[in-house]
Amino acid sequence: MSMSGHASGSAVVGVTIAMTCLAGLAVFSRLFARLVVVRNAGLDDGFIVAALLFSIATTVTMCLQVKWGMGQHMNTLSLYESVQSQKPFYISIWVYNLSMSCTKFSILLQYLRIFPQQLFRRACYVMIGIVAIYTCWTFFSAVFACWPISYFWTKLKDPDGGHCLNRFAVWFANAGLNIATDIATGLLPMRVLRDLELPKRQKYALMIVFGLGGFTCVVSILRLESLYVISKAEDITWVNPLAAIWSSVEINTGILCSCLPTLRSCVSRIFPKLLGSMRGSAVYNAKQQGGGGYSSSSKGSSNTPQLPPGREGLRRKMPFDALGRGLTGFSEPTQSSCVRSSRPYEGGSSADDIEFTDMPTPVEYSRGQIQVTTVVEQDVEKIGDVAQEDETGSTRGLVRTARTVSNSSS
Repeated sequence: MSMSGHASGSAVVGVTIAMTCLAGLAVFSRLFARLVVVRNAGLDDGFIVAALLFSIATTVTMCLQVKWGMGQHMNTLSLYESVQSQKPFYISIWVYNLSMSCTKFSILLQYLRIFPQQLFRRACYVMIGIVAIYTCWTFFSAVFACWPISYFWTKLKDPDGGHCLNRFAVWFANAGLNIATDIATGLLPMRVLRDLELPKRQKYALMIVFGLGGFTCVVSILRLESLYVISKAEDITWVNPLAAIWSSVEINTGILCSCLPTLRSCVSRIFPKLLGSMRGSAVYNAKQQGGGGYSSSSKGSSNTPQLPPGREGLRRKMPFDALGRGLTGFSEPTQSSCVRSSRPYEGGSSADDIEFTDMPTPVEYSRGQIQVTTVVEQDVEKIGDVAQEDETGSTRGLVRTARTVSNSSS
């Protein structure tokens, strides 16, 4: 079996059913994570379910084509079988396009749940508009590929009974738009992910997970050769199987890749060391005063230098838990700010002997708002072995106050 050659009907059935089952398992796991683990499904989950349903419909139409002779030469089939095989072939074209479009919508809506940056969100809305236009074109160009519509399958009996659009031009225009939107959607979050304050291993893991959509582009490109063959062929039932296989692999791979970022809550329970809690705090690294570098701090660390005078101010960062509920369980994108003010202990002790703890538990606000958490840590001067006390009570070693403010994102 070559890239554009013939494949058997049994190969079509086996591959399409297997790929659809894998996509179904991914969607089921995603819904479990959203409905049971984080308990907040969204519109993006609805679109991925729709994509799966259209994928199942595509698989059914391909199996029906095999039933009516796909994989065999058309001249070996009766006229009735040839006509019957064209009906599910017609339906498979537009349900395939709908499945691809629903997957793109799901990914873009998922981005809106995860990332709070306004510029990025505007770019997402632009992409959603482009995908909406692309969806309308692919759907209507598939439904009205021939006029009257029935001419798509009756032209075998009555060649002069209607007319059809140029199959080669329409299919390759759709394929080009599909690949372009896939690439744009996959590259969209890379800049934001690169700027996350995470250990390199976790950052690269996230970028790989979000970048897996690029694999769908590879499949789309590999599909082009078989698409060219079928767009030019007269013996459609003989050359269609490989195009059907690549189409099934493409739509189900897209569904699989779109589900991976949402499964962190499940994966972190099974492999906590791989995608464990990425919550943490950071302090200014005095070795990189000009470059804005920060290093993690822990109690008793002798390697972390003392904050230089006048540089105790605030450091705004975007930790992983500041992302929206698409990955972490928050209902809306949140953003955290860390403020640390410190004075060295008397006797040369370092302010970095303080142990940081987790941020306060996020509070859910109404749609369109961002949670801003400000944490203030202050060292209390020690005189000898006795800590100073304030008027309200004893404070030994560390006074920690926290406040949470809600600001509108727009």
